[in-house]
Amino acid sequence: MEKLTPMMKQYFDVKNNYPDALLFYRLGDFYELFYEDAKLVSLECDLVLTARGSGNDQKAPMCGVPHHAVTPYIQKLISRGYKVAIVEQLEDPALAKGIVKRDVIRIITPGTVMDESADEKSEVLIAAVEDDITGYAIAACEMASGKTILRRIEHSRFELIQYCLRNNVREIVFHSQIQERVLKRIREIPNLMISFCDQEQIDVFYQPLVEHVHRDSLKTAYGRLINYLQSTQFKTLTHLQRAEIDDTQTYCELDFSTISNLELLTPLRPNGKTQTLFNYLDRCKSAMGSRLLKSWIEKPLIDMQEISLRQNQVQSFVKDFILKDQLIQHCKGIYDLQRICAKIAFKSAVPQDLVRLMRSLRQIGPMKESLKGLDPYQWVVKIDPLVDLLALLETRLSEEVPATAKEGGIFIDGFHETLDHYREVMTGGSRWLLNFEIREKERTGIKNLKVGYNRVFGYYIEISKGNASLVKDDFGYIRKQTLTNGERYISEELKSKEDELLHAKERAIRLEEELFNTLIDEVSVFLPKIQVVANFAAHIDALCALAEISSQSGFVLPKLNQNRLIHIEEGKHPLLSMSQLNHEVVSNSLEMNEEDVVFVLTGPNMGGKSTYMRQIALTAIMAQMGCYVLAKKASLPIFDRIFTRMGASDDILGGKSTFMVEMNEANAALQKATSSSLILFDEIGRGTSTYDGMALAQAIIEYIATITKAKTIFSTHYHELTALADSLVGVSNVFVQVYEKDEEITFLYRVKRGKADKSYGINVARLAHLPDAVIHRAKDLLKQLESRRRVVQQSMDVVEIIHVPKHLEEIQTILSSLPIDSITPLQALTLLDELKEKSKGGK
Repeated sequence: MEKLTPMMKQYFDVKNNYPDALLFYRLGDFYELFYEDAKLVSLECDLVLTARGSGNDQKAPMCGVPHHAVTPYIQKLISRGYKVAIVEQLEDPALAKGIVKRDVIRIITPGTVMDESADEKSEVLIAAVEDDITGYAIAACEMASGKTILRRIEHSRFELIQYCLRNNVREIVFHSQIQERVLKRIREIPNLMISFCDQEQIDVFYQPLVEHVHRDSLKTAYGRLINYLQSTQFKTLTHLQRAEIDDTQTYCELDFSTISNLELLTPLRPNGKTQTLFNYLDRCKSAMGSRLLKSWIEKPLIDMQEISLRQNQVQSFVKDFILKDQLIQHCKGIYDLQRICAKIAFKSAVPQDLVRLMRSLRQIGPMKESLKGLDPYQWVVKIDPLVDLLALLETRLSEEVPATAKEGGIFIDGFHETLDHYREVMTGGSRWLLNFEIREKERTGIKNLKVGYNRVFGYYIEISKGNASLVKDDFGYIRKQTLTNGERYISEELKSKEDELLHAKERAIRLEEELFNTLIDEVSVFLPKIQVVANFAAHIDALCALAEISSQSGFVLPKLNQNRLIHIEEGKHPLLSMSQLNHEVVSNSLEMNEEDVVFVLTGPNMGGKSTYMRQIALTAIMAQMGCYVLAKKASLPIFDRIFTRMGASDDILGGKSTFMVEMNEANAALQKATSSSLILFDEIGRGTSTYDGMALAQAIIEYIATITKAKTIFSTHYHELTALADSLVGVSNVFVQVYEKDEEITFLYRVKRGKADKSYGINVARLAHLPDAVIHRAKDLLKQLESRRRVVQQSMDVVEIIHVPKHLEEIQTILSSLPIDSITPLQALTLLDELKEKSKGGK
């Protein structure tokens, strides 16, 4: 260390405090990285690796990026799971004595990204977890908007993983004493960073944000989250919003498998051209609206009044398309206020952010005025359009501002007298010099007198040799330099002006920086109100997007019933209707009466079974979002949960086969579904032997029909299962139609009551142009197998199912995993109270 240069010593003093982070070390206009950090980042970001003298004739490996272009590089590193520590200059290099002071001002991790987020329409969460023996308490935060959510889940590592996957949690914070078996499973989640924090005390500043929270474990998780965030952000998080308690009783819960299988947010094949429901519905004009719409898709409503209110809001825009178009135009002028709030809170906002805030606020008043008097929008009267803040910004900011505060030109003329003076000096300097030269010629009578400038002497008065004798003492000139053809002089007036001229720009920029920082502080006071306005704008934007979809031909406002009746007349898959198909999308109906529980769906591959099931799920989700649906008529019950198992996919990372994944997803549905749920199972049991698969499929159908009683569509190639309709109440058969002539088949994509007589697998193989020899041999083998099946018929008798109530199973699971040796008396009493509630069948 003694042999290092002063700058490299300073670098190591900082680096030793953050050994697990990549140090972006500010040197002038660049962020530099050294040694192992430089080697790693040069490879990850494709940067040139150079070297810098570090003392003792040694070279330190080095790479760097311009400070104004650093964001894409940080995005790339964060997406690959690295931590980045930002080291800034803490003093002005021009005023510093010795080496400039530097230190870390922020640590960026995968869960704390703000403007470094690559996808502005997605929320990236960081979550802190507290294990309270009977469950996991979770406090999650989206740093870019300050949104904070509290949730308690059952004591299951599977549920914890599901939560992280479903909510795009990129970083999870545990107590350092968390059990290794929990960490082992969490480490299997791709692109998830694990961090630790043992501090749980909630600072006084944040206590009002959780004053409505009564469960201690949730407060503990929140305290851990806050302390970790403060340790990485090095400042008070003034933009955090009041914590929301995520109550699953207020929305239809979709697990990660359902969201994935239905391709609600992302396609199953990332590189494919499959359209998602989000892409289809997202007509939003702002990133805020898109993020809100995405949350509506993930959490469809289940309260009849809330659904009716949103339906009325959408319907009012559908009927009044002029109002809708006006609001859309206003939404186009609104920027991402939620992200801007975070930047203001962190004092990382640039002039363009405040101009965007100003332009956005100009749209809020007219939006509010447009909605005045409409019944579904009575709540907008409470929205403060922030006229005072808008006036504050408009009387200070220029319409066109630079990228950073160090370039000047932020404020309008007339706002600040001193700034105006500096600008006048800058723009009027050359004019003053010209006037000064004319004045001096007239005053001295020397006609060839000239005013010039060089870097050594600054501004000077030059007089030729022939006229030098005309210079008098009362002119106040001081000789500065003698040339072969003339003399150069200075005067007090010129020197005093020189200082003003040379430093006006520098002083103007410095003053604008100070004024800008003061303005940031003034705007910070309005942050809670700006967040309310941002939520209002996002809400209107998302409603306009749903109204745009609902205004299209073929869409109808669905009715919601409480009788467990499903009536969809000539419904269509909305995403297929928008895709570039060579044929018209076939409409299909669904009629399930109150006594109907399970529809066993049979038919050939490629016949449209999966599409039909997805169509039903998407129709239900859109209906509970408050959106219109693509059908002639639609009446649906309100589903509390939707479960799907579709497609064949191995969980390679978790080491699970297709069949194991299938069984896990089936188990989740059977354990959690209620009579108000919707289950869509596509060919359950196909991943194992024929008889095993058939037995499991039959047992699952029996369990749903007799115990769960959730509305279910169960597609299968096991034609023997169609016999259950004759012996099991609530089970019916439906099939997809196929037209067959001369062993050639045509898919009709129509779903009708009844059962398919065969699977047409060989016919489909012929369409795929398998060799004729294979086709003929398969037909011979099929005849042999079918004759054998007629001899050995599998029993389809329905037997009684012994069912242990779920709440008693949960009690047994909790007691069996209870750490008797380590539980505290207070925890034991809390646990006893919870078990008492569970024994009654309560939540």
